Amino acid sequence: MSKLGRLGGEDDIFDAVDDDADEPARKAVSVADALAWECLRAALPSDLRRRIRRGDPVAVIVQAPGAEWCGPLTRVLRRDSAQILCVSRDGSSRREHEPAKGNDEVAWGLAGGRPVIGVSQDPQSFLPSALLSAADARVSVAPPDANMLRRLLRKHARGKAPTEIPDGTAAALTFAETVSAFRAGASARDVVANLLRAAESKKAHVGGAVADVPPLDCLPADLRRLAQDIVSGVADYRAGRIRWRDMPTTAVLLAGPPGAGKTTFAAVLSRALGAPLITDSCGRMFARSGDAGHLGTIARAMQDCFDAARAAAAIAGASVLCLDEFDAACPDRASMDRRGRDFWAPLVTLVLTLLENHEGVIIVAASNCGDAIDAAATRPGRLRRVDVGPPGVESLMRVLRWRLGGALSTVADTDLLAALRLAGPAATPAQAADWARDMLQAARGAGRAPALDDLLRIIAPPDERTPADRRVAAIHEAGHCVAYREAGMQIASASIIPRGASGGETRAVGRRPEFPTRAELDAGVMILLAGRAAEEVILGAASTGAVADLAMATRALAEGHAAHGLGETLLHRSDAAGSLAYDRDLREIVEADLSRLYAQSLALMRRRRGDVEQIAEALLARRFLAGDEVAALIAASGARGPNPRGRDS
Repeated sequence: MSKLGRLGGEDDIFDAVDDDADEPARKAVSVADALAWECLRAALPSDLRRRIRRGDPVAVIVQAPGAEWCGPLTRVLRRDSAQILCVSRDGSSRREHEPAKGNDEVAWGLAGGRPVIGVSQDPQSFLPSALLSAADARVSVAPPDANMLRRLLRKHARGKAPTEIPDGTAAALTFAETVSAFRAGASARDVVANLLRAAESKKAHVGGAVADVPPLDCLPADLRRLAQDIVSGVADYRAGRIRWRDMPTTAVLLAGPPGAGKTTFAAVLSRALGAPLITDSCGRMFARSGDAGHLGTIARAMQDCFDAARAAAAIAGASVLCLDEFDAACPDRASMDRRGRDFWAPLVTLVLTLLENHEGVIIVAASNCGDAIDAAATRPGRLRRVDVGPPGVESLMRVLRWRLGGALSTVADTDLLAALRLAGPAATPAQAADWARDMLQAARGAGRAPALDDLLRIIAPPDERTPADRRVAAIHEAGHCVAYREAGMQIASASIIPRGASGGETRAVGRRPEFPTRAELDAGVMILLAGRAAEEVILGAASTGAVADLAMATRALAEGHAAHGLGETLLHRSDAAGSLAYDRDLREIVEADLSRLYAQSLALMRRRRGDVEQIAEALLARRFLAGDEVAALIAASGARGPNPRGRDS
C-alpha cells in the first residue's frame, strides 16, 4: 500500500525526520508536511487519490500556489518514491526546468505502470511537454482555508482552536510564513494571532481594495472606459460565461509622465473588481535583493510576484498585479549592445513568458518611459499599450473634491474648474493630491475651513517679478499665440504663471505632425521664433527669454538638413545637432534658415501687432487664458489665420 494513503498520521510525518533530530526540528518538519498534505488532499478529488494509492499509471499536474510550495508538496508526494514518479520544477534551473527536458522519464514511468505527478507553480512553462500532453487530471493547490487551519491547530498547537478564523487568513502568506506562525509550544490562539499579524504586515503589497483609493469616476474618460471593460470581462469570467483567453483585455501597459495616475489606475481597478491588489516594482526588487542586484535574485523576485498574484486569484477568482517601473524589468534589447543583451536576456525572457500565462490575474504594467520597453512585451497576446497623458481639468476636479472630502462643497464646479485651469493642461492627479494636502494643512493652521483662495495661492502664487518682466513674458506668449493661429493650429491655453525656469507657456491642441514636411518644419520653427520676434517688434528689443525656443529651433533645422533629408543632401547623420560644433557648412545653412524664418516671424508680428498687444494685455490682467478666450480676442479684432491644413496620407 502506498504511504501516500496513510499520510496525515503523526507517525508517518515524523518518519520524514532523522531519529537524531532534536524536537524543534521534528516539530517544524511535522507542521510543514502536514500543511502541504492538507492543501494537497483538498485539491485532489477522492477518486484520483484512490487511483494514485492503487498505483494506477495516471498522469497528474499539480499547480502550486507559488514556487516555495513546490518543495513541500513534492516531499509528501515522494513518500513512496518506488511507486510514484514526482517531477517538481519551480523554475530555479533555467537549463533543466523547461518543457523539452524530462520527457523520456515521464514516458518510461507511465509505460512502467507508475503514477506520474508533476508539481510546478507554472506547469506550462516548466513541466515536461509529454506530461502536459498526457495529463489525465490537472489540479490547483490553494493556500489553507479556515477548516484546514483548524485541523492543523488541533494537531500542532496547544489548547482549543478558535471557532472564528477569518477566511483568507493565510491566502497572502508564503508557505514558510504560514509554517513560521506555528511556534514551538504556542497555543492555538497564539498561532492564529501570528497568522493575522503576518497577513496584516503584507497589506502594502497584497490585499483587498484599500480605503484610500479614489472612485472609478475620478479616472479620465479613456481610463475609466478601460477599467469598466475589464470589470465587465472579469464578471463574465467569474460567472463562467467566457474563458480567460476570450477576455477583451487582461494585461495593459500604461505609459506616461510621472503622477499621471498609472498606479492609481491599478488600485481603482482592484477596488472596482473587489479583487486583491499585488504591487511591486523592479526598483524595489533590486533594493530587496541581498546580492547587490544580482539578476538571478531579481528574476526570482519577479517569479514570486506573479506566484503571489496567482495565489490571490485562486482565492478571490481574480487579482490585480501592478508592476511599476516596468521599463527596468523588460528593457528594450534592440537598443543594447551585445554585452547588454546577454546580461538582460534571462530576465526579459522570463518576463515575456510570465506575461503569456496569467489566468485570473489582471496585469497593469506602468512606466514613465514607454519607448524604452522591449517591443516583444507589447505584441498581441501580451501587454496592450495605453498612453496616459494629463487627465484634464474635469478629472482633476473630481480627484481634488474626493481628496478634500466635504471641503469646498459650497464652491460651484464652474468656479473650481476656472481655478484649476490656472494650473495648465499638464497638471496631474498627483499634483491635485498635493494641492489638497497643502490646502487642508493651511486651513488647519489658520483654524478655519479650506477656501478657494487657498487653492489659488497654491496653483498660481503671487507673481514677484517686476512689471517690466511680466510684460516681456506676456508679449512673448502672445507672439506664440498669434503664430499658432497663423499656422492654422488651435490653442489649448496661454499662461504667464511662472513654473520652474519657465516664465510662461503656450500650448496647442493635439500633436505636431509625426512626419513633418519641409513646409511644416519651417512653420514649426516660425512658431518657436515668434515669441522673440514679438518682443523685438513691440518692445524694441529681444530679451534672453527665448533660450529654449532658439535651442529647439536650431536642433529642428539641423536634424531636418543633416538627418531627415529635407535640405540639399540626403546624407544621414545620427547626431545632426552635435555636428554643428565642427561642421561649418551645416552651421551656415542652419543660420541662414534661422535668419530667413525669423525675418518672416518679424513680418508676421508687425502685421498682427494689434492681436499681439490685445492678447498680452489680457494675459497681464488674468495671467491665464484658455484657448477659446484667445480665439475670441483674435476674432474680435477681425484677424483670421488660415484654415487648419490637412495632409495626404
